Amino acid sequence: MSGVTEPSSITEMDVMEQSLGSQKTFLVPSPVLESSREVVAYLGPGVACSGEIWYDGNMQIDGQLEGNVYTKGTIMIGKQAEVKATIEAGTIVCQGKIFGHINAKEQTSLLSPGYIDGTLHTPQFSVEPGGTFNGRIVMNQPSSM
Repeated sequence: MSGVTEPSSITEMDVMEQSLGSQKTFLVPSPVLESSREVVAYLGPGVACSGEIWYDGNMQIDGQLEGNVYTKGTIMIGKQAEVKATIEAGTIVCQGKIFGHINAKEQTSLLSPGYIDGTLHTPQFSVEPGGTFNGRIVMNQPSSM
């Protein structure tokens, strides 16, 4: 086989669509994640889900979720989302509504017009003007040297 590539009638987009089927990839806004910004799970607007979700990657929720979510990655709660759940994640970014118990191992960011009502355990917490928090915050103390 020679080093010359022959023209193909199938474009890269066709190959990507065939290999992914109906799966889509979404990107979290760049300030949210500094390393890997790829979202591997997505719950879209108008979709309602009830139950438990366990995974290692990043997730974006723009629909309704009731139950439990466990991940080491980042959860992005979009402006249209309403989540009633126990959430355990590496990082949580909220622009929508969260009701429940939240445990973030790395950080939690409450962006405008986000709303959190519940108990929050996180080592770092930031609230953008327009974000609203109602509940209890427990911030882990840094270990003494």
